[in-house]
Order: sequence, then C-alpha cells, then structure tokens
Amino acid sequence: MESATMSAVIAAGAAVVGGLLTAFATRSVERLRLRASLLEKAQERRLAGIESFMLATSLWMDWLTYIQETGWTDKQEELNRRVRARDEAYRRLLLLASDELYRWLKGSYLPAEHLVRQTYVRQLRSGMAIDEEALTARRAFNALLRDDLVDKVRPEIHKLREPLA
Repeated sequence: MESATMSAVIAAGAAVVGGLLTAFATRSVERLRLRASLLEKAQERRLAGIESFMLATSLWMDWLTYIQETGWTDKQEELNRRVRARDEAYRRLLLLASDELYRWLKGSYLPAEHLVRQTYVRQLRSGMAIDEEALTARRAFNALLRDDLVDKVRPEIHKLREPLA
C-alpha cells in the first residue's frame, strides 16, 4: 500500500511540475507572439507612413510641373490639397521615423523643400519665368526624393522585406 501511495504522490508531483512547466512555456510563447505582433504592426505603420509621404511629395511636385507647363489658372485648389497632403504625410513620418531618418528629414529634406518653395514655387505663383536657380532646386529636390530618400527609408522597412532574417 505504501508503494502505491508513494507512486501516487510522485505522479501527482510530476503532474504539478509538468503543469507549471507547461504554463510557463505557454506564457513565454504568448509573450513572444505578442511582441512579434506589435513589432509587425509598428513596421507596417512605418511603411504606410513612408509610402504616404513619398506619394504625397511626388504628387505635389508633379502638380507643380503641370502648372509650369500649362499655366496657373484654376489650379490653386488642387495645389492646396496636395500641399496639405504632403504636410500631413511629413508630420506623420516624423513621428514614425527612426532617429536617423528623423535627422535626415530635418537636416536634408526640409532645407531642400524650403529652397524649392522659395525659388521654384514662388516664381510659379508670381507668374515669373522660371530661372535656372529654381530649375536646379527642383531637379535637386526630385533627385533627393528619387534617390536619397529611398536609400534612407530602405533600412526602415528591412524586417518587412526579410521577415525571417
């Protein structure tokens, strides 16, 4: 009888220990899943912010080029809409960007955008002929968007490009 009792106590102890180990392992796995889910959502928000910014900025520049080609008449409302979209996308991206991208946006992008607005956009609005300085600013800004920005944002979405790495 004593060996049966001892066997039952050992079995019960093993069941309790096994249950505790299972609970601990399940909790750890759930914590890992939650962390992975939160990271994935953050990466997706960052990608959406980047895409929105790149699209809004490109649409703004395309509209400015269209205004240059066809004239200013009846284009102010659409330009204002595109400027608002660009500004909103920029602010959203500032909030989501890594520290490195944030510094680049403030130190490189913003001065280049400001130069385009002070030269190219100002000349368009006033009906003046676009001078070489303004065209150079526009070309440099487009290159900054097309090349430099892409180089800066690629590391931001690395985990989405290679999720198993």
